[in-house]
Amino acid sequence: MKTLGMLGGVGPQTTAETYLSVIEAVRKAGRDSYPPIVVYNLPFPFRVEREAIVEGRNAEQMIPFLTEGARVLERSGADFGILPCNTLHAYIEDVRKASSVPFLSILEETARALSAFEPKTIGFLATRSTLASGIYERALAGTGRAFVYPAEDEQMALTEMIVRLLAGSPGYEERAVVETVAESLAARGADVILLACTDIQLAARHADVPVPIVDTMEVLGNAAVRELLA
Repeated sequence: MKTLGMLGGVGPQTTAETYLSVIEAVRKAGRDSYPPIVVYNLPFPFRVEREAIVEGRNAEQMIPFLTEGARVLERSGADFGILPCNTLHAYIEDVRKASSVPFLSILEETARALSAFEPKTIGFLATRSTLASGIYERALAGTGRAFVYPAEDEQMALTEMIVRLLAGSPGYEERAVVETVAESLAARGADVILLACTDIQLAARHADVPVPIVDTMEVLGNAAVRELLA
């Protein structure tokens, strides 16, 4: 079995959830051993995390941590890697160039997963940085799909929720935020909600929303399992 490398810590709960979900999926596939996984927790300062992920500025400060992390995974024997964070996929090509380890892209995998739903309009739940970067719009360019986004007050509520999740909240109490914003996006035409922030999954799994949800963390985890079992 191949060895999976994970660049973790953005945030820690999401990393742990992805790690556990990959192990469980390999078990369900009938394999008789645990999958080999190397996790490198990115040691960036909390200030950098808040600016890049929450406040939507200075995200380029993360690049040296990401590229060094890719080299650490290479030295650790990883056959391929994943980065379970949407926001930092703005720099996925920097990560790919930093080492010989091939990295799966949450953007490319999500674009493929969305095709199964044939959505006309996609609603986004994401950090300010992800929305400002336009990474999903570029990944989905040419598909003819429309996009709807949270209003400013809704985005503020999402940002505050993400702060709590990054601080360790289990996500149950935050589900109301996801439900409110998702219902607003659906009312404005979204026929699929894209969880374009892997941390939001921690709250969304408790939520009841009126349209299908595509969870990018789940998509990336499934892609990792696919590669492990290949």
